Amino acid sequence: MWAINIRNLLNEQLDGPAAPQLRFKVKKLTELISYITALESDLIVGDPPLCWLRPGRKPCKTELHLSWIDDDRIYWKCPKCGFEGTLEGWQDLIWDLSVSGNHTVH
Repeated sequence: MWAINIRNLLNEQLDGPAAPQLRFKVKKLTELISYITALESDLIVGDPPLCWLRPGRKPCKTELHLSWIDDDRIYWKCPKCGFEGTLEGWQDLIWDLSVSGNHTVH
């Protein structure tokens, strides 16, 4: 299971990847932040983010299940391949679409 603090992957301005090789990972993680915080804020959202793991070198691309766990960490899990992780450090970043900043644990 991955356990990530996104701030460790971001540049000094906290608005993009700290290095070019982190671009894809940061993009995928920010999709998780935007989706779940928009959903919680009753904003219109599209489809859930897709799994980016490549089991057997083939992209999984299954919709991820997202939820909150204990201390405002985002939890994701792919129901097909089992890829899972937690994400923290996302509060108050440009991808945080929450209204109040207070997140309900589901």
